[in-house]
Amino acid sequence: MRSIIFNNQSTESTSNVQATLSIQSQSLQLLNSLSLNLWDCGGTTSFLSSYLSHQRENVFKGVGVLIYVFDITTPPNAAADELEWFTRCLESLKEFSGQEESLKVFILINKMDLINEQDIPSAFRKRKAEIFQSVDALLSDASNIQTECYMTSIWDQSLYKAWSKIVTKLLPSSSKMSSALTHFARTSNATEVVLFERSTFLVIGQTTLNRDGEEELHEEDPTSEYISISDRNLKLSKFRFEKISQLIKSFKQSCTKINNQFNSMQLSETYYNAVLEPLTVNTYVLVITDKTDIRGCLLLHQHLTQTPNTAPSAIQMNIRLAKPYFERVEDTFIGGDVTPS
Repeated sequence: MRSIIFNNQSTESTSNVQATLSIQSQSLQLLNSLSLNLWDCGGTTSFLSSYLSHQRENVFKGVGVLIYVFDITTPPNAAADELEWFTRCLESLKEFSGQEESLKVFILINKMDLINEQDIPSAFRKRKAEIFQSVDALLSDASNIQTECYMTSIWDQSLYKAWSKIVTKLLPSSSKMSSALTHFARTSNATEVVLFERSTFLVIGQTTLNRDGEEELHEEDPTSEYISISDRNLKLSKFRFEKISQLIKSFKQSCTKINNQFNSMQLSETYYNAVLEPLTVNTYVLVITDKTDIRGCLLLHQHLTQTPNTAPSAIQMNIRLAKPYFERVEDTFIGGDVTPS
């Protein structure tokens, strides 16, 4: 999992990755405002015993985020032990953190690809209920611990979606970037704008607008792969951005093999244009415009001639004009508000 997301390995190559022994650490810088020090802790009984005995303080002190991975294929006779280890980890996390500190716990129920497709929703709900029931008393007495649960598999887009949500929630002020993306989408008349972290290509922000320029907010249905854009008569995969993440990372790997470097991409289809460009030092942006509903104004330079059809080159110009604005937004993640110019 860590190799795919942070070391840019393909899913197929992970069969050669050895199991985590004891603790493996990795430092990452995401944007300018988030430094991650990942501790990948092996999950065998001997290692868990070590973490929860003489290494407890060393492992859990100063932790702000716990990502705990459950295996959906764990047999019933071992599931109780798995829940017991998780409970003890939460107890240690609570013990070595202050009551005023906000702690985030992300639960990943992994290997969902090994469950029959029609049984996935019910299997996930059942396992999630078992997990939360086992720690209900502990969590009710720890208001500073926030928990979320996602289903994952290394063989589909669910892994990217889960990690994108995790990283977005860890950003100090992701709402500022979301507002900036919506402002950019409205001004450049885009249908969708997606922000990717540059090294991992995880989605760290996105906005989808209807024809009136209002943001479309969706309640995700875990039983369906699709969402609808009401006034555009569109049915879209809720994993579309994560699929793009995987495709771009695979394409970048192919470019590297032939001593080439990926920089940007443009697509012009019957009903839409799409441009993927570097935005800031730490991000890429994907801008999609609907060819059936185009005003064609250029961002922050609306006095320029409007065209009936925004070509990829015009979208590219919009992105380049917006770079200074997004650099300021990124720099103020921890600081105050930023005003569009």
